Parts: sequence; structure tokens; C-alpha cells
Amino acid sequence: MTTFSEPPPSSTDDDSCQSVSEIINTHFNTYQRSDTSSTKKNVSRTAEALHHHVLSFVLSNKNSNNDDMTEQEVSKEVAAAVTRCMDGAMSIIAASKKKDSWAESVKSILELAAAYATTGNNELVARAVINRAIEYLVVEKDTIRMESCTMLGWCVGYLVESCKPAVSILKKKGKHNNGGAANNTKRTNDATAGWKLECLIDIGKALQPRLTDKIAKVRNAAISACVPLFSSDGATKIVGTTTTTADSKNFEMMMNSIQNTLLWIMTNDSSAPNRALVAKQCCGRSVVSKETIPYVIERVKDVDVKVREAALDSLRENVNLDDLTENQRVEILRYGLTKRCSSTHAKAVELLCANWLKSAKFDPIVLLDSLNPVLNESVCELATEVIINMASKIDCDNSDDVGVELVQKHFGGPEIRSFQQQILKKRSVTQNDEGGLSPSLAFFLRVKCNTATNKVETISDVINDIPTLCNLLNSHVDKLIEFNKEEDDDEEMDEDERDAYEDAQNFICLQLIHMANTSELQEEGSRRHFISIMRSMLSRLATPDDLVDACVKTMALAHDTESHFLQTISEILVDIEDDNSTDHDEKAIVVVRQMRTISILSFVLENIGGKMVGNPILASTLQHLLPAVTSKNAIIREHGVICLSKFCLLSEEDKIMDEFKPLLMQIAGSVEERVEVRAQAMLALCDLTLLHKDMLQLSDEGGNNESTTFKELLLEMLGHPKQGIAVIAAEVAAKLLLAGCLHDPTIIAWLLVIYFDASLTEVEDDDDVDGSEVKKVGSPVRLQQLLSIFFPTYSMSSLDANDAIMAAVGPLLTIVNGKLEGKKQAKALNQWPIAKMVEYICYNVDLADKKKKEESADETDQAEVDNGSQVKEEGEGDNQAEATAEDDDTVVEASSTLLASIDIAEFLSEEGASAPTYYNRALAKMLGSASIDVDAEDTALLSRLKSQVAEAEYSTDDGPTVSQIKKLLTLLADVADFEEDERSYSSEDTSGEPEEQEEQEDELDEKSVATDKEDLSGDESFTTATFEENIEKENVRLSMGSMKSARLSMGSMKSAIEHESEVEETPSKRVSLGAVN
Repeated sequence: MTTFSEPPPSSTDDDSCQSVSEIINTHFNTYQRSDTSSTKKNVSRTAEALHHHVLSFVLSNKNSNNDDMTEQEVSKEVAAAVTRCMDGAMSIIAASKKKDSWAESVKSILELAAAYATTGNNELVARAVINRAIEYLVVEKDTIRMESCTMLGWCVGYLVESCKPAVSILKKKGKHNNGGAANNTKRTNDATAGWKLECLIDIGKALQPRLTDKIAKVRNAAISACVPLFSSDGATKIVGTTTTTADSKNFEMMMNSIQNTLLWIMTNDSSAPNRALVAKQCCGRSVVSKETIPYVIERVKDVDVKVREAALDSLRENVNLDDLTENQRVEILRYGLTKRCSSTHAKAVELLCANWLKSAKFDPIVLLDSLNPVLNESVCELATEVIINMASKIDCDNSDDVGVELVQKHFGGPEIRSFQQQILKKRSVTQNDEGGLSPSLAFFLRVKCNTATNKVETISDVINDIPTLCNLLNSHVDKLIEFNKEEDDDEEMDEDERDAYEDAQNFICLQLIHMANTSELQEEGSRRHFISIMRSMLSRLATPDDLVDACVKTMALAHDTESHFLQTISEILVDIEDDNSTDHDEKAIVVVRQMRTISILSFVLENIGGKMVGNPILASTLQHLLPAVTSKNAIIREHGVICLSKFCLLSEEDKIMDEFKPLLMQIAGSVEERVEVRAQAMLALCDLTLLHKDMLQLSDEGGNNESTTFKELLLEMLGHPKQGIAVIAAEVAAKLLLAGCLHDPTIIAWLLVIYFDASLTEVEDDDDVDGSEVKKVGSPVRLQQLLSIFFPTYSMSSLDANDAIMAAVGPLLTIVNGKLEGKKQAKALNQWPIAKMVEYICYNVDLADKKKKEESADETDQAEVDNGSQVKEEGEGDNQAEATAEDDDTVVEASSTLLASIDIAEFLSEEGASAPTYYNRALAKMLGSASIDVDAEDTALLSRLKSQVAEAEYSTDDGPTVSQIKKLLTLLADVADFEEDERSYSSEDTSGEPEEQEEQEDELDEKSVATDKEDLSGDESFTTATFEENIEKENVRLSMGSMKSARLSMGSMKSAIEHESEVEETPSKRVSLGAVN
């Protein structure tokens, strides 16, 4: 409890026996010890009693001759007494470590002090209390700053409340008076409003730094203190009554500054409760404007659910439907009606039904008109489904839907009945004869048919019968065709109105087609009639292209089997060839025919089943497709190739190899063809390669086969100057590499160049990145995302893939050197950071090696557990021999740093003369900073590196380059020199007679090994040797000297003979990656 310096007297009946300080202390202690809850009403009542007691003391002093204290002196003593109470409360906070020990005590004292100081008309007391609270805002202890903010918030609330104009009781009852009370109230307000406004300005300026305090709870308290300024119109009343123009301007400036800070907090504060508090409390109806609404809408997308709920509540309580633009309404519903969070969805449902739909008088058509379903169909469908679902559940007493419960709180019985009547009343496609069928009505009826539980009854109400629906559809299509014909002659509508009308008519036609789809077309006569209508629409070239997909899809559902559907499509394609109903010239008609044919076939090929492969009816449609592939129009050719690729997926492999593969290869390899068409042909070849593994033979035995041509074509397109072609080629290459169709280091090097090329992902400031565009093939952003997971995945897929990535260092250096040709400034390396590229290669290779070692260790441990009994039976002599062999002859694996250094040194020695100086310096710096463990690496590879580094030093005269190279030479000083006749795993290092002699020795060894294997076939130890051989084959980067002695692990002659035979069987695979380039 808060204690004061002087204890209160035992009795307070005689005011003359007490001083002002004693009166203040008595009331504060009595209120503090009272059992009444600290509500605003109780605090105000206690403050009023204290005002009365002090006033009685002043009056008694005037009537007494013992004391002649003036009113000002009394005010000073009151202010001193109240501030002492505040100081006592704050001292408790400073001395206490836990809030529970002082929470109620401090709250009661500080709130009573704020109420007493600001509810009266005593300026001196009010300023003293407010200034003392402001002083506490800058102390070090965060709890005191937080309580000071809370107290200032109470002061703001009481100041605003006390300045509201009083309303006469006679006015409330409708009676007239002489206006004396009103005039007295006005004079009182005019007298007090000035200093109260100044107090509000002082409080606002003091709270503003605390809005950005480092402690989140202090910021929260400061935000709560500012709430009365924005949630009530009392502050506006103060500004209106004051006569000082300067104070009004200062107050407005202070409010604008606080509002900007709060908007920043709502967007950027790290504390979710603070963002939610600003969104809910500080964006009231009095301050919401066109400038602040976007900030609140942005919080609907917040990561925290409480912030999203607060934003939706604020929009429901403070923003009308007319205050929002169409895009803002759609954005709120798109992110509010999400299935990921049920509470956010419930709040959005409450906003939609309790505010927006209510403002539209529960008419769903009016609400949909404000959302524009023509342009925002997906969002409008969500909203319509919510409204229909709400109408069916809103009268239920017990509902498990949180959204229904929230909406029920806002409506009474009559409103619920009106809600249901408007939503569930019968509507049909033919009811609006005067204005025709509107897009909103057509859309609402279509969604109602889709979501109806009793579809038969609902559809019969909406659609009288299929012939009526088809007649209505024909009338709208005819209207749209006539509008397109008269487009040039119509001068009453501008271009935007023309586009809007065309989109609306297309939308209505689509909704009617979807309605027919929901009717399921079970009756045979209706089904045949509908198919004939769809066939006539598709066969007519004047039918808008926007309706083609919907017509084909609905007609497919109307057929019993896919064969019958294909037969109808074949007949439609023939009818299209014979249609001459359009007014276009002959060339334009040909283009329209081909585009219509491609549109229909594309949809059919995408949705038809795999059982139709080789179907003769499907094969007959090729005659309508091939003219589009060979068309003179580039756009027709591009779409024709796309459609042909889909057709190939449903064709037999022999036909693909004989007919389609040569055609696609010709298109992709044609230099005269447009790059877009070539890119589509490349994508088609890629898909066919993934589907038919034998389509592109990857062996080069033929010397000039199609796989070589395809690979060269792929390399050419990877280096194409046009960004779109390079991006598509990179995606094709990544697919083929990951599928195991290719393992080419040069292709991998090109992928690295594209991945690190900063110019591919640069977006100009004026360009907006569309989310749908990013997901499409050919998007640089999509490619970056794919390659970011491609390289680590590919390196871990197999050891061949990992070796191919390591071998890509050499081609990478050459490609980047070609990119830098003609560029004299070192800034060019910012676009192709060669150091980061090589480091990224080594990182992925090491990551894959580490993963492989962990898997091998797990397999070895499991094998030891399975064969534990056999190991125990072996002799001690064999175990000692194995341990000695493993210590003396261990497998040495070349590190990625060593292999990359060899490639860099080879490049500097062979191509350094043609490379820019800054490029050589960058590579030399990589060599100088290379971390190579000379004692752990293979001596043959170290000798090779030393030889290449020495040649690189000899081939350059640049000082910085030479100094960096010498650092590596110093590290390799003790390494033996590389000899040309030293044996290597690479076949290119041996030639002439020694090779022939080795081949003869190999033949003899193979014969002896074969004999030994026959003798060992029944031995159990042969299984272990074979297991070790598999481990050896998995690691390609093994050094030469360790290959012969690495597998003497069994300590016996049999295992040694097995090991020699296994090594000689696969000598070509043991090539160090340093010799690949």
C-alpha cells in the first residue's frame, strides 16, 4: 500500500480541524482502501467528492477569521498534496520488483489524481499533475514510464470528457427554457477550453517520443494514452470552442504528427499487440480517411491473427462500403476470406454481412455490382458462397460456425428475416425482362446452382429448361456478334465503355454455359439439343474466342464417352474449314480458322485421357493441326507447335520417332525461325525426352547423331542474347540434367552463369511484378527459384552428377571469359562474380560428399551389426593385419578446393593471355587464398597443381597476379615436381608402347582374376569384397596411388586377388577430376 509522510486523522467531520493536505491524503487513502472497483464511474464520483470537500474548506476559510489563505494558495497546496501522492505511488514502483505487489495500489492513486486534476476547472492543479507525470516519462525504469503513459492517457480522457458541452434536462424532455443555462455553460467552456487545449498539446508532445520507445510495453501504454484523441470527438469540441487560433493550429499539427507515427507503428512495429491496438483503437470513424484506409487494409494481410482481426473490426466499425474503392473491397475479401485461418475468415464474414450487405439493404445483386464480378470472379464467388451459406444458417440457435455467431449478434429478428428473404428468394434467368440479364444476376444464379443442396429444385427455379437456356444463350451471343460488327460505326460509346460492355456480355454467356453444366444434362433430348447448340457456336468463326474453352468443356461433359466426344470435335473441325460467314478477307479467315482449330484442339488434348493414345479419330485431327505449324504467321506457328507437343504426348512412340521428332528438331534448330517458336519446340522435345527415354540417344558412338545436335542446340540457346530464350533453355537443361538424361559439365557451367547473372532478375522501378507472370515458363524469377534448389538436389542425386558439377569449373572460367570480352572495367565482375560461382560449386560438391559419407557410415554400421557374430570368430592375427593395412594404405579423396585450383591454374596458364587483367587478378586471388592441406591431399594431384601454377606464373607479367600465385607456390614448395611419364588415371596421360605393354598385362591379369574368382565364388568373404568394391565405385575422386592398396582390408590373399580384379575391371572410372578438363 502507498503510505504518506503524515498519517490521516481519525475523523474528517470537521473541515476546520484539517488542512488541505490532510483532506487530500484522507480521500486518497480512503479510496485506496475501499473495496469498490476502480471503474471510471467510481473514480469520477470520488474526484467529485474531493472537489466538494476542498471547496467547502475554501468557503469555511473565507468565513473564518483564523486563516486568510487565498484561493491561489489553496490551489498550490492542493497541487503539492496531489503530486506528493503521485510521488509516493511512483516510489512504490521503483522499490518493487514485482508488479503484483503494487498494481492495484498504484492504479487507484494515479487514476484518482488524474481525475481530480483534469475534471475540475483548476488550471494550476491540472498543470502541476500533468507536468509531474510528463517528468516521469523520461526516467530509466521502463515500468515507471509505462505507468506515466497510462496516467497521461487518463488525463486525456478526462480532459476530453469534461469539455463536452452540457445538455439541459429541459432540452432532453423537449421543453423550452430561457437559454440561461446554455449561455453559462458556453462561457464556462470558453474560459476552460484554452488551457485544457494547451494541456492536451503538452501531453501529445510528451507522449510522441514514447510511441517509439525501445520497450514494447511502454509503446503499448503510449498508444493507449493516445486513443481518446482519436476515438472521441471531444478533442474536436475543444478546438471548436477555443478562441485562440494559434493553439488550434498547434493542436492540429500535434495530431497529424501523432497520427503519422501511429500509422508507421501499425505497419512496422515488431510487436503484434501494438499493431493490433493501433488498427483497432486509433483508427476511429473520426480520423479514418482516404489516406488512412490503405494502412488498415494492409493489416488484413498481417502475419499475426490478432492484427488481422483488429483491422477487420476497425473496417467494420468505422468504414462504410461507399468509402472504399472497388479494388480495396476486393483486396479485403481476398485476404480476409482465407481458409488458412478460421478466425480471420469469421471476422471477414462479419464485415461482409453485418456492414456491407446491410448497407446494400441485404440485396446480393447490389453488393455484387459494387464488387464487379466480371473482373473479380474468384473473390465474388467466395463472397456469394458466404452470403448464401449465412442465409441458410443465420436463424439457427446453435451453430458451429463462428462467423454465423458473430453476425447473429448484430441482427434482430426482423433483420434476420429480411436477410433470408432477400438472399433465398426465387430468381431465374428470365425474370428481368426490362433491363435484360445483368452480369451480377447471372453470376449469383450460377453460384446458387453450384452451392445448392437440393440441386434439382434450385436449378428448376433458376433454369426453366435447357431449350430456354440455350435460346437465351444464343440471343446474347448474337448480340455480342452484332456489337463486334458495329464496333467501328458506334460513336456513342468510348473505348473503355465498349470494352466493358463486351466483357459483360462475354461474362453473361459464360455464366449461362456454366449453368447448363450444373444441370448435368441427364435428359436425352435436352442433352442432344445442347450439344447441337455448342457445335453450332464452335463451328461459327464469329463466336468470340473467350467462349471456346467453356463450350468445349461443357460439351465434353455432355458426351457419354471420349470416343463420341472426339467424333463430335472432328466434325466441328471440318465445319470450321467450311465456314465463310465472317466479313474478313481470305487471309484473315485462314488465320481465324487456324486459331479456332488450335484453341479447340489444345483444350481437347489437355483434358483427354491416356487411353486414347493411337485412337484413329484423334490421329485424323492432325491434318487440321499441321497447317498451323507451317503457317506464315509467327503467332500461329508458335501456338501450333504448343498444340503439336500436346498431340505428341498422346501419340505412339514409333510415330513420334519417325514423324514428330525430325519436325521438332528442324524447328528448334532453324536459325531463320523466330526464337519464340524455337523455344516452344525445345520445350516439346524436353517433355518427349522425359516421357520416352530412348528418344534422344546420349551415346556418341555414331559420331554425328541427333543427341549431339540436340546438345549443341541446347548450348547455343543457353548462350542466346535474348533473355527469354536463355531462360527457357536453362529450364530445359535443368530438367534433363535432373532426370539423368544428360551429365554435361559445359551445360552445368552455363546454368551457373545464368543463375548468377544479376541482369536477368533486375526489375525496373516502373515495372510491377505480377505474381501470375512469375509462375510462367520463361520468367527469370521462376528460373532463379528453380535453380536455387536444382544445384544442391542435382549434386546429391548421384556421384556422376556430383562429378559433373565439379568438372564444370573449367568450362565456367572459359564462358565467363567470353562474357567479359571487350569489357575493360572490373565492374563487369559484379554481373558474373566468378569467385562466388566457384565457391558455390565447391559448397554443393562438399555438401553432397558429406551426405554420402553419412549414408555410407550408417550402412557400414548396420553391416557390422548384422555380421557381428562373424567378426568375433576371426583371429587376432587377421585383425592386426587389417588394422596395419588400413593405417598404411588409406583412400585419399581429392578435395573440391584442390580440383578447382587445378582448373583455375590451367586456365591461367593456357588462356590467361587472352583474358582481361582484372579477371586474371580475381582468379589469382582465389589461388592465393586457397586452403589446401598438403599433407592430406594426393601427391600426384598436388604435383600437377604445382606444375600448372608454375606455368601460370610464367605466362603473366602482371604484378598483383604474380604475387598471389607465389603465395600458392610457397605453400606447394615441398611438393615433388610433376613428371610427364608419371602414371595417371586419365587415359590421355599414357600413350605409345607402354600403353600396349599395359594392355597385354591387363589381359593376363583378367584371365588370372577370372580363375581366382571361380575358386572364390563359394567363399563368404567374397561378398564382403564385392560390398567394398561398390563403395569404391561410388567415389570417383580417388587418387592414383591409393587405388591399389586401399582394399587390402581382409588381410588375406583371396581378398587381395579379388581387389586387384575389381580394380582392373573398372580402370576408366577412376579419373581424377583435375584431369577431366
